[in-house]
Amino acid sequence: MLKLGPRPSRADARAHLSTPRRAVLELLVEEQEPLTVAQVAQTLDQHPNTVREHLEALARSGLAKRDQLAPVGRGRPASVYTYAPEASFTSPEYAVLAQVIIGYLTHVVPDGPELRRHAREMGRHWGRAILERAGGEPAPTTRTAGAAVAYLRRMLDRTGFAPEMQREGADQTLRLPRCPVLELAKDRPEVVCSAHLGMAREILASTGGIEPDRVSLEAFTQPGACLLHVRSVAHPGEDLVVGPVENAPAPARPDEVVPARPVANPGTASRGA
Repeated sequence: MLKLGPRPSRADARAHLSTPRRAVLELLVEEQEPLTVAQVAQTLDQHPNTVREHLEALARSGLAKRDQLAPVGRGRPASVYTYAPEASFTSPEYAVLAQVIIGYLTHVVPDGPELRRHAREMGRHWGRAILERAGGEPAPTTRTAGAAVAYLRRMLDRTGFAPEMQREGADQTLRLPRCPVLELAKDRPEVVCSAHLGMAREILASTGGIEPDRVSLEAFTQPGACLLHVRSVAHPGEDLVVGPVENAPAPARPDEVVPARPVANPGTASRGA
């Protein structure tokens, strides 16, 4: 099935895996579908027993999730494995904390436009934190749009978005094929994607000369990536466009309070579609 939007970023936790085990996890992340031992073994050209050992180790560490297929005929039903959302975080506790913060924000600020404004402001604070940690990556001395976008690209790469530059005349677009908080973005795109937009605007503002209304974001509108646009002039359209996201709740009406979603236990969290 065609899936819109980016894929998860590669987490720091994967750096400690052996090369064969990391390859198994990467396959789960890339496919984003439940896979059997036989499917993984065939794709990676490894022995099923070896693959089963890797998959079970990933499940024990919380980087993968094991489920059982519905029984068909006699015999034990086959196990299937998917990557766990926590595989996109350095620690599962960061995933839980992020879910709690976003759930609380959507509970206390139910109004759509006001919620997005708060999320953008949250993103601006995030952007400033990224700049403070940049350390050895000073802002460009040349105050041009090209230098500013190149600097933003480096900051986004450090953050896990794996950005790719695209140009359309005087306008520039950063294609974002990875997302460090993909499951949260699917669950609450109006909050997470607005925060991403605010973060990008803050980083660009630090370089001088790029006004916020020149920066917009298309999220989950095409297969494989989101698109961050930096235009030569202000764009009159929506600053944030979110495509159809699987698992996302319907937008709230101004008079409707949306309760926070329950936070999944990090050991049993569902991967989502």
